[in-house]
Amino acid sequence: MNKKVSICKLLVILCAGLLVSCASTKEITYLQNLPEGEVQQGILYSTNDYALRVGDNLFIQVTSMNPEVNQLFNPSMAGGGNSGAGQQFANEATQYINGYQLDGDGRVELPIIGHVYLKGATITEAKKILDTKVAEYFKEAMVTVKLLSFKYTVMGEVSYPGVFYNYNNTCTILEAISNARGTTDTSKLKQAKVVREGKDGSYSIDIDLTDKSLLTSPAYYIHPNDVIYVSPDRGFKNMRLNASIYSLMLSTITTAIVVVSYLKD
Repeated sequence: MNKKVSICKLLVILCAGLLVSCASTKEITYLQNLPEGEVQQGILYSTNDYALRVGDNLFIQVTSMNPEVNQLFNPSMAGGGNSGAGQQFANEATQYINGYQLDGDGRVELPIIGHVYLKGATITEAKKILDTKVAEYFKEAMVTVKLLSFKYTVMGEVSYPGVFYNYNNTCTILEAISNARGTTDTSKLKQAKVVREGKDGSYSIDIDLTDKSLLTSPAYYIHPNDVIYVSPDRGFKNMRLNASIYSLMLSTITTAIVVVSYLKD
């Protein structure tokens, strides 16, 4: 009888393991058909290509040899050094308070200089516009412009969905998903998409995270305000949710077999 019990237990363990096992490696592997050493020419995109819109938040710093000018545009520098500036822009809340936002008319308002129209300009173009405006009031002043509001959203079958901020000139979709701590083992990598804002409204780009074509997709480099969505593998997810029920059923059947075997003996 002990031999029969052992066999039954082994069957339960094997069946339960099959039911709760993870998706196959092929289903959750990125860029499966990319050979080693093969070069893919993607569409490079950086914050310098981004056309500013109403509501965008900018870091604008005007510095010169005149301490009064520095204090006027950068109050944090009055205490000495860049440590104050670092505290002023340490998180999203302080960036919102201390940054320069484009108003409903596409303008930013600077001390002394007043309103400057920047809507539609890139960061490089915005710097040139501000250089010209600042030069009308102050000599030998240097202007620094950075985009603070480069945010994107990652949703769906990722480990840590949410809104993230990028403070580099570029960000790829693989970096964005990595910031969300990667996809789950119930994700359907072949069915992901990026929702992007365009001049005429939002549109979506379908992507396959398992295929090398991702590297040449217009969605490979993330744009400000992109939304990344990774679809769930509903069939596999439902199977895992029901695994505990199946295991209980198998255990019940095994127990019944053991009891019947015992009574026969």
